[in-house]
Amino acid sequence: MAVEVSLRDGLLAALPSLRAFAISVTNDSIRADDLVQDTILRAWANSHRFQAGTNLHAWLFTILRNLF
Repeated sequence: MAVEVSLRDGLLAALPSLRAFAISVTNDSIRADDLVQDTILRAWANSHRFQAGTNLHAWLFTILRNLF
């Protein structure tokens, strides 16, 4: 449960950076919001693959980039 809480907090903290990056690659705020939402959903669904202690932001940005 503690891992889920810290992951959730990390996901929430990353939202502004993810959105800024998504806007920079899509040049469309609506598409960027969809891309960020898909990134968060995929990260949550695959949270068992994330290794605690590694860079969450890098993992999220990789997911976002791959979705794009």
